[in-house]
Amino acid sequence: MTYIPKLHQHVSGMEYLTAWLGEEVLLLCDDGDGHLERTLIRRGEVTELTYGVRLLACSAAVALRQDHVQKQVDFRYNKTKEDVLLPVLNLLLGNPPDFRPRQAHPPTEALERLREDSFAMYHMAKLCYRFGEEIRDSLWLRGRSYGAALRRRQKPEYFLAKMDRGVVGLRMDFYGVEAVYLAWDRLAGTEMRRAGPRGRATLVLEAEYGADFAVPLLPEQQERAEAFAVRLSER
Repeated sequence: MTYIPKLHQHVSGMEYLTAWLGEEVLLLCDDGDGHLERTLIRRGEVTELTYGVRLLACSAAVALRQDHVQKQVDFRYNKTKEDVLLPVLNLLLGNPPDFRPRQAHPPTEALERLREDSFAMYHMAKLCYRFGEEIRDSLWLRGRSYGAALRRRQKPEYFLAKMDRGVVGLRMDFYGVEAVYLAWDRLAGTEMRRAGPRGRATLVLEAEYGADFAVPLLPEQQERAEAFAVRLSER
């Protein structure tokens, strides 16, 4: 069991307790007003996991399908305490509780090119190995910052990885990274969307249950994104 206290600097913060036994995870959330939410998560019930890091603040949003009912639960914690929560994160992703993903990329041409283009994303892409031992195919895209106040900040970046167990989408900006894990049987489809005839194109991973993962595209990125979407549909 791991107790996660309320952060006092957040007035609307909550306190949490996580526990695991065998292949089950128990999550208790207390909002401080006498409301205690209890969620027991069994193997196969997680339809999507979104893992985020903002500076030292970590979060996990878990989309579930239980008894034909869809719901979402989440919890937050400090990055310095993540080691004690790794068994919980592993089980939510369908891994054994003592699972340890690989810590280094293999020397492939695509990953070496990513290292030259964006060392930060090269490092963050190791989060994909929580969903498999090999990045079978990938797409890296750099977005565009808007407004004078954002010109000196890191431009948003996106990385999509085709893994043995499903697809991982990474969204990284100046403050941190968000990783979305979608198993193959929970991926409803991949499509290109456009807001109006002259609108900006978007590559969307459609989740069967949970939130879609959308990547806004610059005009020069659309052809690469369309080609990746085709390869992704072939598995």
